[in-house]
Amino acid sequence: METIPASECRTLPSKGPRTRATGRAAAASLAVLALSLLSGCVESINPGQAAVLWTISGGTDTKTIYREGVQVIAPWNELYIYDLRTQEARLSLHVLSVNGLAIDMDSSVLYRVQGKALPTLQEKVGPDYYHVLIAPYVMSEARKIVGRFTPSQIYSSQRETIERLILEGIREKLRDYPIVVEGFLIRDVRLPRIIRVAIERKLTEEQNYQRMEYVLDVAQKTAQKRRIEAQGIAAFQKIVQSNLTQSYLTWKGIEATEKIAKSPNTKIIIIGSGKNGLPVILNAESGSGR
Repeated sequence: METIPASECRTLPSKGPRTRATGRAAAASLAVLALSLLSGCVESINPGQAAVLWTISGGTDTKTIYREGVQVIAPWNELYIYDLRTQEARLSLHVLSVNGLAIDMDSSVLYRVQGKALPTLQEKVGPDYYHVLIAPYVMSEARKIVGRFTPSQIYSSQRETIERLILEGIREKLRDYPIVVEGFLIRDVRLPRIIRVAIERKLTEEQNYQRMEYVLDVAQKTAQKRRIEAQGIAAFQKIVQSNLTQSYLTWKGIEATEKIAKSPNTKIIIIGSGKNGLPVILNAESGSGR
């Protein structure tokens, strides 16, 4: 029997604690990977939102629009979510008036996306449609429209007209896209101080002039009314005087005397003692000295 030296003997590896730890680490890694994949498969669409699906095999799904709720998709696909509610974007605009004066304006644009046409928007522009379409068109139309007006008109009298013209221009530019622009508002107009003071002084003078015009107009109308009233009174008096003959007055006096004589009040009537032969009527109680 041959004896093997102790130096040539090899110890075989045994499945000890180190091997079991390595197995647990691999299982944990697989679990984390599975959770990551699962979390990538679940998408939540909040109220007022809708989404379009892009798949690695077919591209944009133009037939299905995903609505509110939880959607489960494959991890290699992508779900693009859009807000369908009305949104406000604020822009600071640097424009020039018709005479070349630099004007700074703070503005707001109100817009929303048409939910039924989301796939079209996704294919043509994508989720960044505001910066790609709306903002450039707003700035372009604002410079074009404001350049037609004077600083005074922009600052005061024509602001609503400018807002309407800019809004119409933006809508015309976006008519081929499923984007609805609901409004455009000029929140503030900043002019150089010397120009602003001059405009405010001019507006004050115009208001004073309009107030004086109003006062003069009221005075003229009042004078005209009084002239008409005086003319009416004069015409009435002329007509009455032409019909008041002495015989007519005497007859009316007799009629009045008859009515008074029939009255139950105490009186004394002296026939024929008055002017022009009309009776004199005395109150008996007055004549008693009380």
